[in-house]
Amino acid sequence: MSTRRTAAASAIAAALIVAGCQADPADDEVTLTFLNAHSGAFVNVVDAFEKTHPDVNIELQSVPFDAMVEQTQARLASGDTSIDLLTVDPPRLANMVEQGFLTDESAHLDAMRENLSDVGIRSITADGRQWSYPLWTSDNFLYYNRQVLERAGVEPPGPEAGDRLTWEQVRDKAEQVTAAGETRYGLAMDQVDRYYQLQPMIESSGAGPGLTGEGNLRPEVSTPEWIEFGQWYADLFASGVVPRGVDPAQMLDVFRSGQSAFLLGSASNITTLQEGDFADKWGMAPMPHFEDGPVVTPTDSWAIGISATSEHQEIAREFVQFATLDPEGAELSSSVLSLPPVNTAAFDGYVETLHEVAPRQTEHFAELFRTDSEKHASHRPTSVGYVQFETTMNSAFSDLNAGADVTQVLESAQATLDRQLDRRRELARDE
Repeated sequence: MSTRRTAAASAIAAALIVAGCQADPADDEVTLTFLNAHSGAFVNVVDAFEKTHPDVNIELQSVPFDAMVEQTQARLASGDTSIDLLTVDPPRLANMVEQGFLTDESAHLDAMRENLSDVGIRSITADGRQWSYPLWTSDNFLYYNRQVLERAGVEPPGPEAGDRLTWEQVRDKAEQVTAAGETRYGLAMDQVDRYYQLQPMIESSGAGPGLTGEGNLRPEVSTPEWIEFGQWYADLFASGVVPRGVDPAQMLDVFRSGQSAFLLGSASNITTLQEGDFADKWGMAPMPHFEDGPVVTPTDSWAIGISATSEHQEIAREFVQFATLDPEGAELSSSVLSLPPVNTAAFDGYVETLHEVAPRQTEHFAELFRTDSEKHASHRPTSVGYVQFETTMNSAFSDLNAGADVTQVLESAQATLDRQLDRRRELARDE
């Protein structure tokens, strides 16, 4: 660990010792229940914390993402005291705050500012206050199969921010590779019908994020700009550039098996890409943008919140601060899924690990990631109606890639969201 990271870890450790003295003095042993959507991701950081806290046991309850949303709603809305910690998806934060599910962590904003990136802090801020601790952040990259591009005579994209391709160029290169018979598909997308990955593409195309107005409670998903993007997106599947009917979880395998020339995906793919026979046969480039539009990249990832109904909030806070504010804990929290930590010192260690895994491909990773985060990142809209919005739009995207009429799909989504969010707007006006 570098001198800087060691000093930061020592300072935070001292603060945590003080916090620990306040934790549940009446209990000889404490069990914390950590509800999360990432099976196995927190084993390392939990083990490290428990070793220095022999009277604390952290029970990991891992459920699929959809079940996570349902369980959070059902259990916390009923006042369930058995949940102490939970992972928080930033765009759902406003809804969780409205229902009183999370503790207000604004008193620890200075510690966050000292150790975490600004983009991470913004992701857990609602109504000017902080309601959890950001853990990971994200970006997307254009991965490419170096061998098939070379055999098709297609120049690979460059790795730096200034080398960023347009989507028009990507499609042209993808079609050249498939026309040469090197791959079946031109492009795979690891979140092919999910708003998270499509949002920056939509905004770069000239359309808005889909939610606007006070509190982001007014849907706008059937504008001419949205319909134009929808036609472009649907044509990727109709033309065979992107595989139709492939589950997002299988897209990485489509790329690694040589069936696709390109893959749009996150940094978490790097370790898997470097495994087995595919090692060193790939490269990575910046996320593209549309020719006449701005560069827009995704951001945000999961945070850890403390349940407002927990009976062990102090010791729960000590754990979550170790997992996020402490560089050692933050590195352990990112070690399983290989997701970029928002802890600035831990990010340096994360990049070092990536260099060890794939030195050639990740040479410019840190600079590119910081450029995207600081200059081009667009947060998903924070709204108490985000759950309804994302559910409706993900279904619409699935319909579009299946071949449904673009205008009908988006107008139907608009009507659905108008109905769903109209009551939310009424409640907001009454407050």
